[in-house]
Amino acid sequence: MIAGYWNRVRLLQKLILVVILFLIIPVLIIGYFLFSASLSLAQKEGREMLEKVVYQLNENIEYRIIGYQNILMQLSLDSGITTTLTQPYRSLEEEVMGLQQINSAVSRIRSYFPMKTIQFYKSNPHLHEDGGTVLNLERAETKDWYADMKAGNQSFYWYFNWKDDHSEPSLYLSEWLVDYISNEKYGIIHVEVSNRALFDQITNPLALKKGGFMVLDEQGRVLANYLDPRGGTDTVRPAYLERVYDAKQGWYPAKIKGQQSLVVYETNRLGWKVVTVVSQQELWQKLRLVKQAAVSVSILFVVLTVGVLAGFGLRTTKRLNFLIRSMRRVRSGDLGLTIKVHRKDELADLETEFNTMSIRLDQSMEEIAEARSRAEREKLNLLQAQINPHFLYNTLALVKSMAMDVGSSEISGTVDALAKFFRLALNRGVDVLPFRDELEHVKAYLEIHESRYPGRLTVAFDVEEAALTCDIVKITLQPIVENALLHAFVHTGGRGSLTISAALRQESLCIAIADNGSGMNQEQLRELLENADGAGENGGFGIYNVNERLKRHYGQSYRLLIRSAPGEGTAVQLYIPQKKRQAAAAG
Repeated sequence: MIAGYWNRVRLLQKLILVVILFLIIPVLIIGYFLFSASLSLAQKEGREMLEKVVYQLNENIEYRIIGYQNILMQLSLDSGITTTLTQPYRSLEEEVMGLQQINSAVSRIRSYFPMKTIQFYKSNPHLHEDGGTVLNLERAETKDWYADMKAGNQSFYWYFNWKDDHSEPSLYLSEWLVDYISNEKYGIIHVEVSNRALFDQITNPLALKKGGFMVLDEQGRVLANYLDPRGGTDTVRPAYLERVYDAKQGWYPAKIKGQQSLVVYETNRLGWKVVTVVSQQELWQKLRLVKQAAVSVSILFVVLTVGVLAGFGLRTTKRLNFLIRSMRRVRSGDLGLTIKVHRKDELADLETEFNTMSIRLDQSMEEIAEARSRAEREKLNLLQAQINPHFLYNTLALVKSMAMDVGSSEISGTVDALAKFFRLALNRGVDVLPFRDELEHVKAYLEIHESRYPGRLTVAFDVEEAALTCDIVKITLQPIVENALLHAFVHTGGRGSLTISAALRQESLCIAIADNGSGMNQEQLRELLENADGAGENGGFGIYNVNERLKRHYGQSYRLLIRSAPGEGTAVQLYIPQKKRQAAAAG
């Protein structure tokens, strides 16, 4: 059904359908899959970018956390502070000097790192409280953070004291003061850091992408919020961030304020969650531009392709239709008609060929008319060719009868050999005959030669029985034998010997014709095989022609070899394949 419809469709319509099916649609499909692949790649790149941002934010926050922890470590190892908090005092003046030393160190530290308060809780009963920086350890025992710190075994302890309205928390960092000689705890360093002091110097790296980040504590309370562009202070965790507590790090898509967004998070050493949120539209803004450009280019590509194809197809079909009409005129008898050749494309070649065909067709019609008269003459020649062999045989039979009447057996034998020679040579028009008949043909020729030159030539035959049934192209041996008689015994007055042998070897008929004549040099051998005139002035068929006939008939599997040297005679060897004959016999 489809094939039948396709055969009825015109050429221009076929061109348009082929372009749509095999060019436009595949290009659009490939473009769609490429865009889908690029979308997945863009998603991966966007996620990896956010993961790097989260990692960098976490590094920045950890850097500040480590900074405060290093401050506490520095204060705990300060020999002056340690001595002030642990030594016994003999006078009030010594206590005042020690407290001044502590306050001086605290002021110096606070000038580098913003902190609300730095307090030292001491167990030394000889040192009095100053009411602000140095306090008795019993006061720490009343604080909310002390029980957890005493129960834990941590180097540093972070504690959050949230206000009743869940607004900005106070962040506390504490460390035990330990006498490393006796390994006894003699106090606590306690620092209060404001939330802003910890996070304000961290900029929002996603501001240009209309995104931001949040820092959440272990309970999900917001420590820092850079998602609200208005700088809001809401510390309540949004509902879409519930999944950040499913793992230490990861990512997931979420719908936020009607927009599909990507959430990437990571957990730091304090259990805080650093969460980045960016709208996917912002992440893939460039990809959207690429998509719009690709759609525009695709539409333009389709329109231009169809337009160009339609214009080209109309011009092409117009030229084809004109050519078809011209062919119909030629078919109607307007022979010799020519048309104008346009441009130099393939249709121009077709138009040129049409003109050549029309002219040659006109010439051919004239030649056919002339050939008809020649054909009549050929019929007469063929009739004569059929009559002549019969006439020749009848004449030779008459001469033989006349010779027998006068008692001349020599004339009778010669005429009989000549009749056999012509009968085998003509062979009713058959080109291939058994080797037995070819051998009889050569013997008849040699009998005639013996009648002309009695006693001069000695001939020996060495033919195996299997070779007699092999096939061979007729008139193969006689030209070679004739060539030997004409050239080999020139210097001996025609006296010499000739050996003809044949055998079947490996599916090839092997024939050798050797003489003991004067032989030839290499130049004469080359002349023998390249001279199309054969026996030259004597008018023989020639070895060259025999070689060419056998090549055409048997192809590459046939071989002819000639070995000769001056004074050493000549040997001609033929290797004629018999595969066709044997295959036919087996069948």
